[in-house]
Amino acid sequence: MKKITLLTVFIITSLFSMSSNAQSNEKSLTAIYKGMTVSDNFKFEDSKGNPIVFHDEDQSFKGSITLWDEGLIGKRIKVSYKWVDVHLFNDQGLATGETMKVKRIFNYSLL
Repeated sequence: MKKITLLTVFIITSLFSMSSNAQSNEKSLTAIYKGMTVSDNFKFEDSKGNPIVFHDEDQSFKGSITLWDEGLIGKRIKVSYKWVDVHLFNDQGLATGETMKVKRIFNYSLL
């Protein structure tokens, strides 16, 4: 019984640690929304005019606004994001086995 309890405590501690590490990797910025790119990425511009492109939104994010709304173009938005690995696909839609690091939006709000 002690082994099961110790194992349970270990698993819970490990999960909490992973969750804390994931949250600490989250970054945020404020930028002007510029709309969608031709490849359906989200384009922003920082205060110095530098472009910032986000690959996609996290599927679990449910906000009161959506970046698919063209009415948000030109608005200042606070964006929280993380760098994630995404799988690459060839022209036929088959996985290549390669990955690429991209910025994924986890939260955003209109300022």
